[in-house]
Amino acid sequence: MAGQTDLVALLRSRGETLKRLGREWEWKFHDERVTIRGNVWYDQYTQKGGDAVDFFRYFYGEPEEQTAAMLLNRGVTDLEKLPARSPPVKKEEPKELEIPEAHKDMRRVFAYLCQTRGVAPEVVSAFARAGLLYESAGYHNAVFAGRDGQGKIRHLHARGTLTGSQFRQTIPGSEKAYSFHWTGEGEKLLAFEAPIDLLSYISLHPEGWQTNTYVALCGVSAAPLHRLLEAQPRLEEVVLCLDNDEGGHKAARRIAAELLKEWNVAVSAAFPSQKDWNDELLSFRQEESQDVALSM
Repeated sequence: MAGQTDLVALLRSRGETLKRLGREWEWKFHDERVTIRGNVWYDQYTQKGGDAVDFFRYFYGEPEEQTAAMLLNRGVTDLEKLPARSPPVKKEEPKELEIPEAHKDMRRVFAYLCQTRGVAPEVVSAFARAGLLYESAGYHNAVFAGRDGQGKIRHLHARGTLTGSQFRQTIPGSEKAYSFHWTGEGEKLLAFEAPIDLLSYISLHPEGWQTNTYVALCGVSAAPLHRLLEAQPRLEEVVLCLDNDEGGHKAARRIAAELLKEWNVAVSAAFPSQKDWNDELLSFRQEESQDVALSM
């Protein structure tokens, strides 16, 4: 009964701030991103999750009995009178991936990525030509597509392009292992938290970039890395280019340990000097502009 408590309503009643992300909500715990739907939560950085009771045990260190009593507004001794926990709710059937229709052009996406985010136009063009990036017809979102070896779209991540928009969503039905990626012929695999960070890194390090393999984890799950390492035996080096914050460092350590245990690869980390790779790129673009102004 306690485990079925609506976490969104409870956290709001405690003065916590949550942000809507499609059918889910996002709650920030220090540098960690926690997604919540009803009574279920998932920590994107540590890859842990559970129900409402697990939530308070995990984030607040409360014992199970005390947590249940608090959520049910009862004393611990009263719990003995309650019925046994109900059988688990049947899981929803996997949702089929619905692919948003593409707009006739990509003007808004180009403007957003190149002008607002500082990504090099030639990088945006390369991903667009490869069928990995397009503009949706309905909302003009930037849609980052993850395809399998046969070219079928298996994963989609959308990002709002309007000024000030915070919308971002991995479209329901997406398979995490096939998140947005570029497949090169070289031996190096570079991993990022978000698609725009991936594009930003390439804009900062453009020389021969097409030879490498890049993947945006759309979070910090190692599933896309495992799939790419299995599909491309030539890969010998993995570079974890995650965010330069507590959550990113923690995720890098976890993923590195996981990869070294299962694969014969070299694993290293490359963090930006700013918070993330897009912040790094925007700082670089600002310095470029200042240099041009001074030369004039």
